[in-house]
Order: sequence, then structure tokens, then C-alpha cells
Amino acid sequence: MSTLQVTNIKATGETASRAVSGVAAAWARFSGSGTASLGNSLNISSLTDNGIGNYELTVASSFSSSNASASAAQFDDGGGKTPTYVPNVSSIIVQFFSASDVLADAGLLSSTAHGDLA
Repeated sequence: MSTLQVTNIKATGETASRAVSGVAAAWARFSGSGTASLGNSLNISSLTDNGIGNYELTVASSFSSSNASASAAQFDDGGGKTPTYVPNVSSIIVQFFSASDVLADAGLLSSTAHGDLA
């Protein structure tokens, strides 16, 4: 059996390469309480706090379309409904909710997006 080792993966038609360790096109783990701050990430250039429970992750290498598939998770106790997300070509907007289903800041959050890069 042969072993294939690569440092970066570049799909046909994409101008940006992906690191092998980050199969997703973009992901981030961040803090949303107090001053929002970006922790570990891949292909995310910045985090913007758009108000209580509403965050925008700017993608460093844009998606080829807004049809990316994204997911989000909230790691605090007392979370309500599933976090929502809105992917577009250059950012991912993520919203988090309390147990009473109102927008709320959370301490530890994450989001992952899969899709073709431009």
C-alpha cells in the first residue's frame, strides 16, 4: 500500500489552497462574551461583534458562491435553540440564543463552513 503525503489541497477551479489539517473551507472557535475574540481558526481573517449574540466571521479566501454549507455550535450551559448562520461569499454571520430564545452572548462558540473557494 502506498502513502500519499501533501501539504496543501487545491480543488480544480479554486485559486486558494487548503491546508491538509483543515478539510473544511473555513472554521473558527471564538469567545462571544465581553469583548468578542477570535481563537483558533482556518481561513478566517477577523471576527466582528454585530451586537448581542450576533457575530460575523470574515473569510480570508472567499467562497465561489453563497451556497456554502455552514454550521455553528454554542458550548455554554443554558443555550436555547440551535444557533443560526448565514453564509455568503466573504463572511459567515452567526447568531446565538439563550434558553428563552432571545439573542445572547455566549462564552465559547464555533462555526465551520464547507464549500468551494473562489
